[in-house]
Amino acid sequence: MRSLTRLFLLPMIAIVAIECSDSGPEQVTVADLAGTWSATQFRITDESGVIPSFDIKQLLGSLTITVTSNGSFTGTFKATGLSDEVPVAGSISILGTSLTITFTQGLDQPISGEFVLNGDDLTITGSGLTVEFEGETIDSATVILVMRRS
Repeated sequence: MRSLTRLFLLPMIAIVAIECSDSGPEQVTVADLAGTWSATQFRITDESGVIPSFDIKQLLGSLTITVTSNGSFTGTFKATGLSDEVPVAGSISILGTSLTITFTQGLDQPISGEFVLNGDDLTITGSGLTVEFEGETIDSATVILVMRRS
């Protein structure tokens, strides 16, 4: 279950370049991410091409997080076929164009990457990541997590 937690959360904390089509060149702040977000897509692609690209959201069910204006967040994810939700918590920080998500629950270390915020749609992309899923390790993966604010 811990591998599923890491796999589901890994791309969420990858955020380095920020682009906001609604507000032009203005910098996104942590307060701009406040709200409740639900995953709509979670795609993993093996950059070596050994393992075919797949949308893991179909396997994992749901991921929902609520981010406060100061950057703290709590949430849950639930794997398809399991009755228990797995809690996640932590904080999001932005320094210049770098965003870091630090977990206090659900993952042991911070992760960062690139994201695009377009209104209520957030796309997070991490590349060159190591991902473990169902006993397989992908040494260089591109992960795309798309979330929608409700």
